[in-house]
Amino acid sequence: MKILLIHSEDEPEKGPWSNLPWDRIVDLGMGGVKSYERWARKMQCPITTLDSFRDGLDTLFRARELLGLGGKRVVDQYGLDWWEILSLLLHDEVETLILLQRFVHTLGSGDEVSVSRPGIHARLLQCLLPGRVKIFPLRRGAQTGGLAHYLRASRKLSARQMLDVFWDKYDSGYQLRGRLAQKRATSKRPVVLLPTAYINVSRTGVAYANTFPDENFLLVTTRRSGWVDDPPRNVASAWLSSYAGVRDRSKEFAEIESRWYALLKELGQVSEFEILTRLGYLDDFRQRFRRGMEVRDAWRNVLDSEPVQGVLCADDSNPYTRIPLLLAHARGLPNIACHHGALDGRYIFKRTYGDVIWAKGKMEEDYLVRKCGVPAERIEIAAPALAANWQQRERDPIRPYILFISEAVEVSGGRSEEFYRDLVPPLADLALATGRELIVKLHPFESRSERAIALERVLSTEQRAATRMVSGPFTEELFEKAWFGITILSTVAIECALRGIPCFLCKWLESWPYEYVEQFLRFGVGIGLKGPGEIPKIPEYLEQYRVQVEVRDNWWQPAPAGRLRELLSSSRTEFTATTR
Repeated sequence: MKILLIHSEDEPEKGPWSNLPWDRIVDLGMGGVKSYERWARKMQCPITTLDSFRDGLDTLFRARELLGLGGKRVVDQYGLDWWEILSLLLHDEVETLILLQRFVHTLGSGDEVSVSRPGIHARLLQCLLPGRVKIFPLRRGAQTGGLAHYLRASRKLSARQMLDVFWDKYDSGYQLRGRLAQKRATSKRPVVLLPTAYINVSRTGVAYANTFPDENFLLVTTRRSGWVDDPPRNVASAWLSSYAGVRDRSKEFAEIESRWYALLKELGQVSEFEILTRLGYLDDFRQRFRRGMEVRDAWRNVLDSEPVQGVLCADDSNPYTRIPLLLAHARGLPNIACHHGALDGRYIFKRTYGDVIWAKGKMEEDYLVRKCGVPAERIEIAAPALAANWQQRERDPIRPYILFISEAVEVSGGRSEEFYRDLVPPLADLALATGRELIVKLHPFESRSERAIALERVLSTEQRAATRMVSGPFTEELFEKAWFGITILSTVAIECALRGIPCFLCKWLESWPYEYVEQFLRFGVGIGLKGPGEIPKIPEYLEQYRVQVEVRDNWWQPAPAGRLRELLSSSRTEFTATTR
């Protein structure tokens, strides 16, 4: 058999492989129903995906097992386990290797394997199938580095995002920004530290600040994308770079480096790590440790110079915002972990350091315990309070909007234009048939210009007239006028459910491996759709839809008014006891 593995940035029908005979094509990304039907007709062979080799969550559990082999080996003087902190950044490569191992087990001895471009999949396959893998060269204009790469990136990112990328690459330890940043006056009252790197994390922190107006908070951001221009009165804002300092860490780093090389030798006895090491995927960990210690010291300066009485971390999967949670834990400061989205499947990988994890409702609590294996006694249901006015606002009786909540699906290997091809034309047709407008609401990480090009390609002139793209924060006007919402998987589905707005979840397009859609549907958040053929039936489904007011607490149950003060007032022993 001749088998082609097609990269998520390539298409079977376009490229030097398009006119060659294939017996099987494996998509390394994730497309839509229409794309796979079109490709199967064109290529005259079955199309599958690499993700089809997953079996529930077992791939994630295997990755957790492998990453756990390096724990407690590279620990610094403050008790921080740098392999545990930074190995989260390696789980994508480990999962990819596991899936490719399963693919290889399906091959016959005479099968020929080709990959559409160089990259991680091609390199891993060359190790798994020495001498048996053909790799097509990159086409002109498809270069992965150099000027072409940055030109493509500039089309996808805003100026602020591009600046963040620059600083992340060339000043990740704040050595330069630490000299440029303006120092702020130290807080005069005890504060709860809110570490953040992204705007959604910041909004979650601000929501908790609004929930507990009698407490004072300090929002410290690692990058521009987390900055909040107009925070509440009880929230002070600062850049982490303003706390950075320059000192000689050479002796400490030499000790960490020695432990790292000892661990690397040990990991090399495991076949998966031997492959990853041979290909250089662990080469940058030495530099990551160095930069991580620089960031650690900036957070230490925050804790040393500010009257921090506790830490509330809404993204402990990000190494830079996880560090202050670990430092607080080591110092005996009360620390609370929560998540800025609906669910966080990365709890499968990471150790739980928060004295307590705040879940937003029973749905999240059940997911953490049943799927991720987090001890139930570590979890407490305590969502941010909902805005005082939105539950009382009446929805527009005409409800003229069909609200499509778009997402940055490329992050998980999704083919955005093919996803749009499945969803947007039938939604636009439904808008035309019912006299409504299709609103394509973009995620903050999506490029407006790229999504505009995609809409131009997949919609007819008539369909485009009924479609409008919207970016920026969600407004109450969008919810008030929404006939229904539709998304692949978005936290906004919960916001819709809480407002009594029907929201449809596109099960066939879920590209994350964490079974989020299953959990949403298990707790009645949204209505599942199995394919694009069901979109014209939505009016029928809406006639049968009833809001289950009695189960809203399963999705969102605000924290008791004085709960944060109780936790902050407790000693470490008492604090831990309150979660048992």
